[in-house]
Amino acid sequence: MSRQKNLLLTPGPTPLPPQVLEALSRPLVHHRTEAFAKTFAQVLEDLKWVYRTKGLVLMMTCSGTGAMESAVVNLLSPGDEVLTVSTGAFGDRFAAIQRAFGLEPRVLPFEWGRAADPDALRRALRERKGARAVFLQHTDTSTGVVNDVKALGRVVREESDALVVVDAVSGLACEPLETDAWGLDVVVSGSQKGLMNAPGLGFAAVSERAWKAVEAAKLPRYNFDYRIMRKSLDALETPWTPAISLVVAQAEAFKLLRAEGLEAVWRRHDELAAHARRELTAKLGLPFFAKDPANILTGVVLPEGVDGDELLAGILREEGISIAGGQMKLKGRIFRLAHMAHISKADVDAGIAALAARLAKARAR
Repeated sequence: MSRQKNLLLTPGPTPLPPQVLEALSRPLVHHRTEAFAKTFAQVLEDLKWVYRTKGLVLMMTCSGTGAMESAVVNLLSPGDEVLTVSTGAFGDRFAAIQRAFGLEPRVLPFEWGRAADPDALRRALRERKGARAVFLQHTDTSTGVVNDVKALGRVVREESDALVVVDAVSGLACEPLETDAWGLDVVVSGSQKGLMNAPGLGFAAVSERAWKAVEAAKLPRYNFDYRIMRKSLDALETPWTPAISLVVAQAEAFKLLRAEGLEAVWRRHDELAAHARRELTAKLGLPFFAKDPANILTGVVLPEGVDGDELLAGILREEGISIAGGQMKLKGRIFRLAHMAHISKADVDAGIAALAARLAKARAR
């Protein structure tokens, strides 16, 4: 690589602030000590702040997918009716997790690049009643869309008694999300995106209504059992050994987020997304993939004959810049330029300059 450091312009993991990197390098403390309990308690309070909830938020050592699995196993029982809205790879992943535990989810799919339609959700709930839970995505990094979770949640409330479960792994701290005000029951997320930390922590905000379902659920669970996690909170502990360094680093990341203010963080993402799209249009002139774009990233459709995987591999090899390609059926067809978390305007500009230079060479062949 020509650069000493790898510039991450991917939708997770994202670049880390210096304060977070420093925290990750500190000597380990034992997790059954007063010092760690104080840090753990502060992170839990910070999570309530970023989730906009007064309810409990649980912490797990896992990926975002682990947090998604935790929502499935803690809320459902064999034979439960489940409706899963899918606007990309991560809605499909929710359905795959449900099938892995013997459920038969009813999937409401939307065209990739389009947000979920609240009216279509209303029709689906009316056509077949009895859903125990409705699973939604806040944002989907595979397609770059943002869903109107407020409107979707309202539809679920109006048409059913189903729990509203939201994958906010990529959207939390990047896009507006109001857990309590929007009536969301379980919202899962992870440390490696908008929360400006390394991968390895999963989170779940759980409403009082959802806790009743947790007590009644019959799917197998142990490591991800919310009941065990909740009991440990009385002692300001996790039931199992946590990712200690990540918890310490998360505390530092929250100091930065709180100093900026959550609304200001949302506004910064909105402004950086607008800047990225202006520059992409001016420098590349290629169509965007998402018709309902999120502020976390921009998906761009590559010209015919350009191998996206080869293009991005060359940029990483020569410029040291990581840009994500397409996933699943979009593999090789699009690239996804992230502009979230600690990514700066200068970082975005560097990525677009590298893309413009490489695409110019590819078109000249």
